[in-house]
Amino acid sequence: MAHPKPLPWGKGWQVTLTFASIYASILITALTLSAGPDKVLPEWLPLPAALKNLARDASTWLNSWATEKDMPEEERLRLMFEENAWKNSLVMWVFPEDLVESMPHFVQTWLRNWILCAAVYFGCGGLWCYYTYFCFGDKLFRPGTIPAMKDMWEQIKVSNVAMPLYSLLPAAAEFCAEQGWTMAYARVDNVGLPLYVLYFFMYMAAVEFGVYWAHRGLHEIKWAYRVLHHAHHKYNKEHTLSPFAGLAFHPIDGICQAISYAIALFFCPMHFLTHEVLLFATGVWTTNIHDCIHGKVFPIMGAGYHTIHHTIYKVNYGHYFTFFDALYNTCVTPEEYEDGKSFAKELQEGEQEWEVLALEKAGVIAAGSGAGGTVMAGPPKSPGPRTRSSTRAMSAVYPKP
Repeated sequence: MAHPKPLPWGKGWQVTLTFASIYASILITALTLSAGPDKVLPEWLPLPAALKNLARDASTWLNSWATEKDMPEEERLRLMFEENAWKNSLVMWVFPEDLVESMPHFVQTWLRNWILCAAVYFGCGGLWCYYTYFCFGDKLFRPGTIPAMKDMWEQIKVSNVAMPLYSLLPAAAEFCAEQGWTMAYARVDNVGLPLYVLYFFMYMAAVEFGVYWAHRGLHEIKWAYRVLHHAHHKYNKEHTLSPFAGLAFHPIDGICQAISYAIALFFCPMHFLTHEVLLFATGVWTTNIHDCIHGKVFPIMGAGYHTIHHTIYKVNYGHYFTFFDALYNTCVTPEEYEDGKSFAKELQEGEQEWEVLALEKAGVIAAGSGAGGTVMAGPPKSPGPRTRSSTRAMSAVYPKP
């Protein structure tokens, strides 16, 4: 199996433009319909009356679900701030009350995100390792493919160094939302259930697109890979990958790959609590995709796909799904990869047989002696059979097709 040739940045613009056009059309339509039947289509627009009536009916139906659409902006921001303060209280009780009261709200938010990030990381990673390695390891892994404790300890160390900086991203997103700088909203009834669902999918589409290109950029921009992303890709074999590798990034690398969650808030309406749940769900997801167990659930970009990414680097950049890898021709399925490994093994065996026959014909080794044959007098003995002279002899006697 030949690796797919990715669409380059320059030639992939048609795919990007098509996606962006469809995305913008749907989002603008949704925002227009949510404005209300009186504002959905101006009278001066030269459109058929039937189309205008259809748009107004759709807007009326959508807005009938938004029972708190008219909530003042100040009230929405107050609710969001109070909700975030309540989330802080779930964690900050472990600190002395006087200390908590002296902390600015942003610092409390940052500490809360740091502590919860660590809880998700160690809770999920620990349970995952216990069940996959100790309970079912003999059924799920081939001998010698379960990572050693020293690799997992190193991944834990790298993750713990990065976690305080990771936690700045959700804290900064909360701050921007509380200031009213984003399109986040506090209650589902601010937009209604149908638009909540639509905005959810629009938000996730933007996140998937952003994660794909951030991840691919960290590979294809050489200095970014060398300085930032290589720290994560040192775990490039099945026996070195573990659930604890999920957050073992350079801190800037981790923020670059997650920042799409925050950026999308500025142009796509999103329920803020749902946004935070999704952001922390990546902690569970990244645990899952580094356990090397192929779940076989299309089109999920699961561990089977991500293990291939750690092995051959230039494929499978996606987040939750394979869609953008398929669009940009960077998707290799585990089934294709296994077929490719089988083909590569056959090719390697054929290559060795071709070399032996050529060396025998050229008199470099004794006829019939095989790959371990004795080198005859004359041709150079070092650095081995694959010397320049023997290669020329092979090419002359048994030219490759």
